[in-house]
Amino acid sequence: MNGRRLLIYGFAALLAIWTLVPIYWLLNMSLMFKTELLSVPTHLYPHEPTVSNYTRLFGATAIGPGGAELPVIGQAPIIQSGLRNSFVVAVIVTILTMVVSLPVAYALGRLQFRGRTAMLFAIITSRSYPPIAIVLPFVLLYSQIGLQGTVRGLVIIYLTLTIPMIIWVMTSFFSSLPRTVEAAARVDGNTRWQAFYRVILPMSWPGIAVATAISFMVCWNEFVFSQFLAAGSTAQTLPPAISTFFFQISQPTEMAAVSIISIIPPALLAYLFQSRIRSLNLVDPL
Repeated sequence: MNGRRLLIYGFAALLAIWTLVPIYWLLNMSLMFKTELLSVPTHLYPHEPTVSNYTRLFGATAIGPGGAELPVIGQAPIIQSGLRNSFVVAVIVTILTMVVSLPVAYALGRLQFRGRTAMLFAIITSRSYPPIAIVLPFVLLYSQIGLQGTVRGLVIIYLTLTIPMIIWVMTSFFSSLPRTVEAAARVDGNTRWQAFYRVILPMSWPGIAVATAISFMVCWNEFVFSQFLAAGSTAQTLPPAISTFFFQISQPTEMAAVSIISIIPPALLAYLFQSRIRSLNLVDPL
């Protein structure tokens, strides 16, 4: 093994440790009672594993160390509502994002027209600033038009995150498809729109699936907009709900459990589509 390969493997190992150790420690904490978590020396694995931190998040009681009954976690209703809202918002936003983004990405990736490069640059630039930089004007606007603390308001603001990203991703994907098949469809009498949904879309299902997963993950993980626009309301999503564990009484094992639950959907999507994600050209959409 030469030095270059050894260096690559070494960095890969460090990256794996950097990524997996925090997740393992969250899982480790979530399977412990609080008394074991605070024991000295620290246990590197649960000596008395328990799933009570998970069951108590969903309205069940549990038996703790010494036979004591552990009540339902106080934030359980907030977490359950956050899970539902995150799923509903992510699904709605993802569907709307794909409906809007695919035709735009097709035009930018397949057609040549004046201002194309400037348009794509403007779309990408709209995602270059952090959400915290623009959230305060939206707070003022939403409070005046009645969208504060509503699922509808979150859907609208999340679209500003997902649409530019998916246009960027799919523009590069559409531009990489062979043009001969589309040309043959046009020769057969199909209009540009018919060639798009009869030929290009069926050819693009792998890229569309990945774009759908990316859009869902962006919505699922979004914190800033939900925190400022929906925290404390019935529309609050999961990330702000998790942050409630940092206040009042410390609940590290329960917070670890809900963190593991929140990781599962994006981790599952990333695992299922990892090979497709790597194949997308995210560097040069033109």
